[in-house]
Amino acid sequence: MLMKITIKSLEEKLGTLSAPSKMPCYSFSIPAQRCLIGSKLREKATNSTCSSCYALRGRYVFKNVREALETRYNKLMTSELSEWVSNMTMLIAKKEKSGFFRWHDSGDLQSVEHFSAIVEIAKNLPQIKFWLPTREYKIVNDFVSEQGELPSNLTVRLSAYFVGSKPPIKAAQRMGAVTSTVDFSESKHVCPSSKQGGKCSDCRACWNKKVINVDYPKH
Repeated sequence: MLMKITIKSLEEKLGTLSAPSKMPCYSFSIPAQRCLIGSKLREKATNSTCSSCYALRGRYVFKNVREALETRYNKLMTSELSEWVSNMTMLIAKKEKSGFFRWHDSGDLQSVEHFSAIVEIAKNLPQIKFWLPTREYKIVNDFVSEQGELPSNLTVRLSAYFVGSKPPIKAAQRMGAVTSTVDFSESKHVCPSSKQGGKCSDCRACWNKKVINVDYPKH
């Protein structure tokens, strides 16, 4: 007799999904300390968009949150990626009813293989719109160079490295991605959450590829 695959059993294999209070949906997050480019930016540049990382303060420093982040990271790094893709596909399908999902409210891509797994999950769940902000330009570029274009339901936003700097539009265009910035005064779209109680409310610009750049006020 086949055992029913439950949310609990999937969470034991993957860790739980995160549920940021700002978001209209679930997310997957790992420790910000594990960021590759982000860690370098925090150490070397006081005006970088990572220098005052929100995922290193607030609720992210609570013991239970830190443990959940590390659990997700360890499960990701020690699992067979094909199995991780299969299980994560099932978990998101079972839990996410909004039609939207965010990758990495904390943390970032770890490798081309990690990104490839995220792409496969998007392909498995065409009914869900995925948003992935990342500073790992090379990982995205290497994937696209090797494996082709990104699925239509996965919006990858290359995040600018420095506060007030221009978005990396040309790099994003080469990859089929879009961009995000922090305190870039010329952006046509600015995240409205600071005027909406810190929440997305009915805005879904981050998931919309037609919105070329989203600017976030520094916080």
